[in-house]
Amino acid sequence: MWIRPARGTGGAKAAADGVLPAAITWHGGTVRLAGTEESPSTEWGVDAAGTTLSGSTRLAPGEGLVGRPEERMWPIHHAPPLSPREAGRILDGLQEAGQLARWQLLSSLESLAHRQIPAVATSIFREVADVDEAQVAPALLDAQQLEVVVTDVIYGTSGADSRILRSLERCLDPATTRKVDPIRYLTAQVRRDLADQVRVAIGDPQVGPRIRRVARALPAGASLESIINRYNQVHPCDRISTTRAIRALTVAPSIESTALRDVFEARHHV
Repeated sequence: MWIRPARGTGGAKAAADGVLPAAITWHGGTVRLAGTEESPSTEWGVDAAGTTLSGSTRLAPGEGLVGRPEERMWPIHHAPPLSPREAGRILDGLQEAGQLARWQLLSSLESLAHRQIPAVATSIFREVADVDEAQVAPALLDAQQLEVVVTDVIYGTSGADSRILRSLERCLDPATTRKVDPIRYLTAQVRRDLADQVRVAIGDPQVGPRIRRVARALPAGASLESIINRYNQVHPCDRISTTRAIRALTVAPSIESTALRDVFEARHHV
């Protein structure tokens, strides 16, 4: 169903199009046995984009309407009666179409990831190297390394499901997109996963940015012990180890991070 989202829900897409897609939950299944009720009906519900709707639709034989309902469900849903064999063939075709659509969406998200990865890597470089917006930021990873990052995020490694495939599965749960456009959810997830994977490539722990913020807020030359103690005061739930603190504070000298190494070497010479 196409619905108009509640105020503040959906972001730019809702503002541009006026409507967002919302999955309809049918109670009682997608196939009903004809002839068992004089006037069969099915309950349905929608909970998406900050909007909750529910109702009942009468089922009747005949040609179904083309397209999707907008704002409200059709009071009568027409569908041609099918033999079990015909129904099975149509359901098989629907499953095949779903698999194809899944890979088409992955391909689109891969293109998005390729467009976003340079900006993501530059942003992480500025944060790790403490380089402000006025300074030119060298490339954090080379083209081949960026390609590996995108592939790992979109398609996974060693045959395991990728993060994005898991995000697609979560989109099938109405609770995931109850207050957000599913496309906006996926694009935000792509950028977040790219950032996480770039940090893996340069050896930066997940809590690295928080550790460096704490370290930079302390007086110059603060000891590792004082940095850890202060961090654990500010973020008591993390309780970082010495190993993670050292990794966060020594990200630069890694083979995947030549650009960072060059910046730190230049500062050392100065």
